[in-house]
Amino acid sequence: MNPNALARWAASLGAAAIAVALLLWSDRHAEPPVDEVRAPPPQDTASLCAQRLDQLGKALRLYADDNAGAFPVSETPADADTWLPKRLGGAKLAAGDLRCPSAGATGPPYVYHCYQTLGGRNWPRWMALEHVVTLGSPPETWLASDALTRDGPGPHSATEKAFNYLAADGRVAFHTGRPRDVYR
Repeated sequence: MNPNALARWAASLGAAAIAVALLLWSDRHAEPPVDEVRAPPPQDTASLCAQRLDQLGKALRLYADDNAGAFPVSETPADADTWLPKRLGGAKLAAGDLRCPSAGATGPPYVYHCYQTLGGRNWPRWMALEHVVTLGSPPETWLASDALTRDGPGPHSATEKAFNYLAADGRVAFHTGRPRDVYR
C-alpha cells in the first residue's frame, strides 16, 4: 500500500473514532429533562473536613520548612480561623477553610494545638499544659482538630464522638471515640 494512502486511511480512521467518541460522550453528558433533574447527593462532611485539614497541614508544613522546623505557636489553644491565616501569610487559606463543614459555612473553627499554655477556656484535663509542636515532634502529635464539645457527640456523628485531627506528620486521621485516647 502506498505510504500516502496509508497515512490518509489512518487519519480518516482516527477522525471516525474521535467522532464516535464525541457522540457517545455527548449522549452521556446531555442535560436531563427538567423532570429528571435531581439534587446532588449530600456531601460527606467528614471527607470534606479531612480535605480541609490536609490543606491546612500542607500550609503548616511550608511554614515549618521556612522557620527552622517550627510550627506557629499560639499563646493558648486557639480557634485556627482567628489568627492562623495571618501567620501563614502566602498560604491560600481563608478563614472559612479553617472551619469544619459539619454545620455548613458556619461550622465550628478547627482548634489549633500548638500552644505555650493551656490557659483561657475550660480545656479538658487530658490536654497537655504546654503543647509546642515542631517537625521533630513524634509524628502522631496533634496540630489541629475538629472542635469538640465536652459532653456531646462529635461534629461528624449525631450520637457519638467522631472527629478528624491533623497530626504533625501531615496525616489526617478520623477517630470515633474519646479524643484523649488518641491525643498526643
